[in-house]
Amino acid sequence: VSYVGAFDKDLREELWMNQWSADIKSRNIPMTEGSDPLQVLSDDGRNSKMVSEGLPSDRVSLENGAVLTNCKRWPLLIDPQAQAIKWLKKKEEGNLDIIQLTQKNWLKVLENAIT
Repeated sequence: VSYVGAFDKDLREELWMNQWSADIKSRNIPMTEGSDPLQVLSDDGRNSKMVSEGLPSDRVSLENGAVLTNCKRWPLLIDPQAQAIKWLKKKEEGNLDIIQLTQKNWLKVLENAIT
């Protein structure tokens, strides 16, 4: 799930409706008919909180926020409009190190963040 961030709404729907759902059914894994990944990963209260923190309220942004807040690892973020980055900076203020490959000590900052 953490890799859907690179896909737009249409590709996500295709992936969920025609590929993942069919695969789950073919493996006889119990699943509620008509399940919605956003409703599984989040709820109205969490969605409202993310929006109040600055995340746009469109479905793709809410899905990205839900995936990001449920991942145990680091999800792929492709954010050409910098909306998710802005939201994440505000949400994780004080707990987030921002690095650029051009800065002098980026590798040390990265090592400290991982360990």
